[in-house]
This record gives sequence, structure tokens and C-alpha cells, in this order.
Amino acid sequence: MSETVAFIGCGRIARAVVGGLVAAGAAPGSIRGVSRTGAGARALSEEFGVGAAASVREAAAGADVVVLAVHPHETPAVLRSLAGVPAGEGAVLVSLVASCRTEAVTAALPGSAVVRAVPNVAVAARRGVTVLSSGPGCPPGAADTARALFAPLGEVLTVPEDLMETVSALSGAGPALVAHFAQALARAGVAQGLSPDTAAVLAAHAVRGTGALLTGPGATPDAVVEQVASPGGMTEAALRTLDEQGLPRSLRQAVDAAVRLSLGRLLTGAESRSAPL
Repeated sequence: MSETVAFIGCGRIARAVVGGLVAAGAAPGSIRGVSRTGAGARALSEEFGVGAAASVREAAAGADVVVLAVHPHETPAVLRSLAGVPAGEGAVLVSLVASCRTEAVTAALPGSAVVRAVPNVAVAARRGVTVLSSGPGCPPGAADTARALFAPLGEVLTVPEDLMETVSALSGAGPALVAHFAQALARAGVAQGLSPDTAAVLAAHAVRGTGALLTGPGATPDAVVEQVASPGGMTEAALRTLDEQGLPRSLRQAVDAAVRLSLGRLLTGAESRSAPL
């Protein structure tokens, strides 16, 4: 990575992306961050050796890529701070902000090349997936820059922006949902007499191994199930119980709840110009 990248906001997802980039060989000196209190930026600097800026304007000035990674309610004020900041030639603004459409960013920063991105926390281990959606009037080169930024961190996909709230619920929240399932699986093992440590290791490796199988060439969930579940066997009995207890329905409801919450908080162009913190 040869571009200078500025992170506006240094929370969990920014830390995951920065950690993945540095692990992939990005020069820490090419990355800088800024956070509201300064604590997050200092923590990134101490952990990964990246720069810590004192202000939004200092972080963004001259950057090739500006990554917006703040909370939705902080976004309007941050966008106002970015107005008029001299960015690098052909600079791209990559927004990781949940519930914030690209039109909201371009309304506050007219003429900006904006790409919305939803990475999940597995990018920290370079095994994540990032979904991109280009904003209105965004040149193809900007999308290419965003793709190049996230490519070392795992798979990169593109979807229309209307589907990004669903992406956030399925992919962004997905690691937490899977971890919650792993926790429940481990507790079921403890209830059968396993030690908590042994059950946790078995559940974690079940998730890890299944992930590797599912991301293999031509793999599908049905194929993995068929590979494990013998007719009339214990796996089949367990799967039947999960279906009877409503696991598929519960997951649909969970994703639906996340999407509805995100849509309810959606930041539009008009709000980006006028909303207070």
C-alpha cells in the first residue's frame, strides 16, 4: 500500500482494519488516525506504530484515502470539520459509518469521491470480507482505490447501496452472531460434562474448521451438512432439533431486527448538513 490513509475515528472497526493493513505489510508511517478524545488514536499509535493526529483537519490534510469510522451521531459534525480540508489529488473518502448513505456524505462534501464500505472484524486477521458501494458520481478509479485498500484483508464484494443495511446486519454483525452460537454450543458441551476450557476449544475449532470448509472452492452449506450428517445419525438428530426449535426463524428475525434498527437511524443528505451532535 503506497497511499497515505487517514482514519477519522479509531474505534473497534478502525483498529481491525489498521491491524490487518499493518499485518499485510503496510508501512505504519503511511497511516494516521484521529479520535474524539485522542485516546483511541494514541492506542492505535502505541499498538501499531501509526501516526496520531491532533485534529480531523490535521489527519485528513493531504491524505490519499480518508476513512470515516465514527458513530452515526458524530458524523454531521465530522463532515463539517472535513469541509475545505486540502486532501491529496484524486483523494477517496471511504465511509464505514453505519446507517449513513453516501448521499449524506456527498451532500456535506460536494464533489467528493465517496465509497461506502462494510468490513467485518475478521479483517484484523486478514480473513474478513468487505462489501463496497460507490456513491453518486463516484469515478471508477475511486472504487478501485477502495478495493485495493481492503483486498489484503480478505474478500471484497460489491452490492447496490440499497442492500448495505442488510450487509451490515449479516456480515458486519455476523461474527458476533457466530460467536454467540459458539458460546451456546460450548455451554451445551459443559452441560454434558465437558470442562469449560475443553468445550470452548471444541466449539471454537468447529466454527473455524467450518469456515474453512465453507470458503473452499465450490463449497456450499448444504454440501458441508451432507459431508457431516449421516442418515439416522447423531448429527441429523441434532440438526432436526435445531430446526424444530426454530433456529432458522430466529436468525431471520435477528437479521431483520438489525436491518430495521439501521434503517430507523438512516442519515440522509439533508440531515448531514443540519443535524446536531
